[in-house]
Amino acid sequence: MKEVKKFYSSGELMEAVKALDYKKKYEVLKAFYLLMIDEGFPGDDSMMCARFRESFSLIYPLLDESSFVPLHWAVNDMDNALYEIDIHDPGTFMGIAGALSPLIK
Repeated sequence: MKEVKKFYSSGELMEAVKALDYKKKYEVLKAFYLLMIDEGFPGDDSMMCARFRESFSLIYPLLDESSFVPLHWAVNDMDNALYEIDIHDPGTFMGIAGALSPLIK
């Protein structure tokens, strides 16, 4: 059984996300989006999280060519949102990182 990687900073987590292929990136983005929508967490109403929600909503789920640019924007906006969360509430970041890490291989 493979051990799940722990991420201790937003930079480390996003470096791993950026190394994924498009479909895997989408899975991680969707999981982050659902964490905000379904569970909510402190800071999910920040400007950076709002920008992520907006850019994520532009991605066509089948990931055709029209989704590549919006997916890139959403990855960048997720990076900014996670950095903001990591700086202001490290405990919340660790919970989010724990939820996302099984998707990042």
